[in-house]
Amino acid sequence: MSLLEWMLGMRPRPPHGARVRRVMAGRLVVITGASRGIGAECARRFAAAGARVVLIARSTQALEVIAQQIRDRGGEAHAIRLDLRDRDAVEHAARALIAEHGPPAVVVSNAGHSIHRTLAQYADRGHDAERLFGVNALGPVALMRVLIPAMQRGGGGSVVAVSSVSAVVPAAGWSVYGASKAAADAWFAAVAQEIAPEVTVSLVRLPLVRTEMIAPTPAYARSAAMRPVDAAGLIARAIVTRRRTYGPWWLSPVAALLALWPTALDRLLASHESRTVRR
Repeated sequence: MSLLEWMLGMRPRPPHGARVRRVMAGRLVVITGASRGIGAECARRFAAAGARVVLIARSTQALEVIAQQIRDRGGEAHAIRLDLRDRDAVEHAARALIAEHGPPAVVVSNAGHSIHRTLAQYADRGHDAERLFGVNALGPVALMRVLIPAMQRGGGGSVVAVSSVSAVVPAAGWSVYGASKAAADAWFAAVAQEIAPEVTVSLVRLPLVRTEMIAPTPAYARSAAMRPVDAAGLIARAIVTRRRTYGPWWLSPVAALLALWPTALDRLLASHESRTVRR
């Protein structure tokens, strides 16, 4: 662990395993984007705590690898191949999940997609924006429109929406990604008021996480980043505490600064963006 990563809050302390087990043991936990990275770490951690996990992602083969790892360790795991951009398929899969397994106690809405492109680069590529909004916003809404009412009827539960600091701090090259995450944040935050206290919603806004999603941007190989295992620990803490929002310590001060001085970070972010493009 580097000193910078520690100072930036990228190595949060996970909750004690006994606390996680008290919340998870014997309960149904649904995790989207579970075939790799943060979702896979969550699946393994929660299954080890006694949860019955349902893993959702687009890759059947990768999903089955994670599910089999869990079964080999004595856990219970079920895999559902699903593309969140296909909203009819999402609703059908959600209803089938409830019919087969019952309403979930916990849903981790983790699936996400990222593209680093400036407006000039995607001006003639409308499908880039549609794809990101489909995976990051419209798909999760379609899934939760079915699962949340079932959770309410089943006695309640908790939802963790895995988001990004990009939803709060705009940066050149991440306009569509940040906008899609901000849209999902707004939806979850508003719905949280409607479904409490039976179902609680926690927004977990993560900084840069070292997953396959950032691999296409070479400059990030040298950047400070959170590890998937640390992100999974933070998600576990959100489930245990049911706190409304989580994020690195510096996010709220930066958001307040931007509210008072919208151009405060323009020069810094533009400089970082130009270095990223050159590299």
